Amino acid sequence: MRVIAVIQARMGSTRLPGKSLVPLAGVPVLQMVFDRARDSGGLDEITVATTTEPEDDLLAQLVREHGGRVYRGSAMDVLDRLYRAVGNDVVDEDVIVRLTGDCPFIDPDVITSVVRAIVDDPTCSYASNISPPTFPNGLDVEVMRLWALREAWERATEPHQREHVTPYLRENPGRYKALNVRCTLGNLSNHRWTLDEPEDYEFLRAVAERLAPGFRMSDVIAVLAREPDLAALNSRFRRNEGAMRTMKTSMDSRAPLRSITESDKWWKRREGLIPAGTMTLSKGPTQFVDGVAPKYLERGLGSHVWDVDGNEYIDYPLGLGAVTLGHRHPEVNEAIRRQLDDSGISFTLMHPLEVLLAEKLREVVPCCEMVRFGKNGSDATSAAVRAARAYTGRPMIARCGYHGWQDWSIDASYGVRSRGVPADVQALTVSFRYNDPASLEEVFAAHPDRIGGVILEPIATTVPRDGFLEKVKEIAHRNGAVLIFDEVITGFRLARGGAQEYFNVIPDLATMGKGLGNGMPISLVLGKAEVMQVFEDIFFSFTFGGETLSLAAALKVVEIMERDDYWSHAAALGTRLQNGFRELATEFGLADVADCNGLPQWTVVSFKAIGSSEPLVLKSLFQQELLKRGVLFSGSQFISLSHTDEDIDRTMEAYREAFKVLRFGIDNDCVADLLQGRPIEPTFRPI
Repeated sequence: MRVIAVIQARMGSTRLPGKSLVPLAGVPVLQMVFDRARDSGGLDEITVATTTEPEDDLLAQLVREHGGRVYRGSAMDVLDRLYRAVGNDVVDEDVIVRLTGDCPFIDPDVITSVVRAIVDDPTCSYASNISPPTFPNGLDVEVMRLWALREAWERATEPHQREHVTPYLRENPGRYKALNVRCTLGNLSNHRWTLDEPEDYEFLRAVAERLAPGFRMSDVIAVLAREPDLAALNSRFRRNEGAMRTMKTSMDSRAPLRSITESDKWWKRREGLIPAGTMTLSKGPTQFVDGVAPKYLERGLGSHVWDVDGNEYIDYPLGLGAVTLGHRHPEVNEAIRRQLDDSGISFTLMHPLEVLLAEKLREVVPCCEMVRFGKNGSDATSAAVRAARAYTGRPMIARCGYHGWQDWSIDASYGVRSRGVPADVQALTVSFRYNDPASLEEVFAAHPDRIGGVILEPIATTVPRDGFLEKVKEIAHRNGAVLIFDEVITGFRLARGGAQEYFNVIPDLATMGKGLGNGMPISLVLGKAEVMQVFEDIFFSFTFGGETLSLAAALKVVEIMERDDYWSHAAALGTRLQNGFRELATEFGLADVADCNGLPQWTVVSFKAIGSSEPLVLKSLFQQELLKRGVLFSGSQFISLSHTDEDIDRTMEAYREAFKVLRFGIDNDCVADLLQGRPIEPTFRPI
């Protein structure tokens, strides 16, 4: 196996013409790069790959006078130039080292360490120190097997892949196993030691004058520690700006922005008419990349929706989890239509459907001995809290998670959009942490004989561990409190009887809703008769509690879910979606940054900060690329009975393309720059 280094260099530069031959400490830049590469040892051959342009004649002459080999090729197709520079006397397992002529401080030891990484791992196709970067910009080294370089040369078609040589390899990590070498001195990627601008030359010249020949990275760091003002000479420039520009062009060619002209017209029309612009915060433009995402949807069918501009999307938010069977399910529609045509919607007295649905719920939900109906999740959770207070005679509530918009659910620690909620009311609700039963014990200890109810989502993005739900139930009962499971999302989704059936932990009360009506507004508070009896005395009453279209829809939804085994379908497709996301995150080296949490029937994609990129910016870029490819993505992913394997296949393709862009953005510290609209904002924020 031979190790062949190729140094890309050319005289043409719009920002710093002739940069390859400007002197540093009396030595031309390209000669310095060549000499430092040769000092690394272990390189069997070094070739300078320049262009056939007349302006590069002097550069070629310098290399030959210095005893080096020169190849001259295409100015624009840099991948072709580098591949052909390798020559013919090579075999597949030979190692090609890519260096650039504008990195005069390239460290011989760094070259050696990256070469060693690929040599020591026969399964590795590509090794670098730039994915993500931790070395100073200007110490970049990329090493690849000859066969991998040849495949990139044969298959890469996009401008940024040809201009920057290795993007094709990094964008296909399943084919080309990659390794990244990290800087042992810590993350120094904010340092700029490359040569692109006049200010870069000023910086490099000043540092070079202070160092003896043969200096190393640590010597430069020592100079900058003594004279920190030197780093300010070129600090205003970004890393890899040229690569970012060509990547943006490639992004547009891969998936152009969709027209959202009509959406924007409707958004403009609502100005001065609808405060905050939306009826539901989670559906508003702040939760999507503004300028890329549609603002208004016009229709849905099955697992797909269409916006007012006619763009089609695979729908995973599903009306915030309200659609379980799919949009416009024909049997549910027929049940609603029949009730409307044959009976009516609202009456002065009760309707038999109330009893029929109550009987079915008692059969289906483990904790259900009695039930009351509402319209929204907030109706149900607030009713359950009121019932717990009435049953125990205690004023306080311990909560864990999100439980709606009403006053009681916004405690002092939550503090989001709390304007209008008196501090005295906020003080009656205290929070505890999920999967941390000790935090609930602390709440009871701090408020003895004051807490009447404990309410939590049995699962959201995190799976309960170490018997957490059982411990919460034991703690609540030991302290005389009512246990309430908020199953507004998980009810009828994780299992026939909800999360309580799935985890076999039965609460005193539960709240459910969303998917029960397949889009029709209905919610439930249900539970043990002993506690539910207090509804004889508390005030929970409104005009549309017995509205019949939603009751008819709910009965039909349960029937279809049981008949068609919705739960096996949702688990199977959700598992494909979740596992596929995680496999791609691992493949692209982002498993520590991106995850798909929760159970397969309801997963939530989350991101962690990396470098200068915050989670919401990472999520925004990922969402942007999915939207452009016809996947409606908000982070929460629900599976309906109408979703198909083909939907999952298309989503996996979109995931892969989104991960390619995300990986590039992270490697080049330009995630925010790749956004084509305003990033997502927090759903809830202090006001």
